[in-house]
Amino acid sequence: MRKDMAKVLVERPRLIDSAARRGRRLPDELLPKSIGMRRGVHEAGGFKQLNENLAPLRRYLERQVGRPWNKVFSEIAANLKSSSTVQQHVLDHIKDFVQLHPMAAARLWPGIGLRWYQGLYVDPRDGLLKRTDRLAWAEARVNRPAAPAPVDRVSLTEDRELRRLQGLWFEVRLAQLPRPEYRTVTRPARGAGSAARAREITVRQLVTPAVRDIVSGLAVCGGPEIDEPRGWAEYRGAHPSRTYAVNKRQLSRMELRRHGLANTAG
Repeated sequence: MRKDMAKVLVERPRLIDSAARRGRRLPDELLPKSIGMRRGVHEAGGFKQLNENLAPLRRYLERQVGRPWNKVFSEIAANLKSSSTVQQHVLDHIKDFVQLHPMAAARLWPGIGLRWYQGLYVDPRDGLLKRTDRLAWAEARVNRPAAPAPVDRVSLTEDRELRRLQGLWFEVRLAQLPRPEYRTVTRPARGAGSAARAREITVRQLVTPAVRDIVSGLAVCGGPEIDEPRGWAEYRGAHPSRTYAVNKRQLSRMELRRHGLANTAG
């Protein structure tokens, strides 16, 4: 460990507010006869402040993984004076990165078991410094499967289902879409240019009126506008069940408990 680690972690470079602060700013006859040390240093060339740059300490500890912790700690303490509050500040931050007593952590937090937030720990079995993310519970936390998506629909029968709309659960009545009827019509061909506009094509166009879905408020047709394979493929993808909502009713508290549901609206 480098000997000036305490300065790297705790001390910042001297601050200089401006070039005018370097040296005296007043004539000799206007200077006070005596001033404090802090003011003199500040006026002469700035001052130092405490810092919290802990990245070098974290990188050093991560490079010591696999070594006996007693040797690692001895190397750190060898360059720190017990009489210096600033240098002892380094030792206070070691606990932020290393769990020194894993078994004691389990007794302190019995609800979570052998778990801690530090990225490193001292194995009580062999005294080596090891990584926390290699433990089984840490790997399970990182590789935890994603939470299942919330359920917004519960099917009851062919014509009844439960839906969550804006956080509230409703019972929705369903009906089959009307059977589509088509009529053969002739219309101009689509395209640019006078030749395309002069050409006419014959198509089967939907004539069955649309119905309104009570939940979405949108008009739903019984089939695609034009009777063609591409139109039917898109229509079946949008309406696989060929049903639409004709009525909805909000569930009561008793019904919510019976189905094991809960409203989430505020």
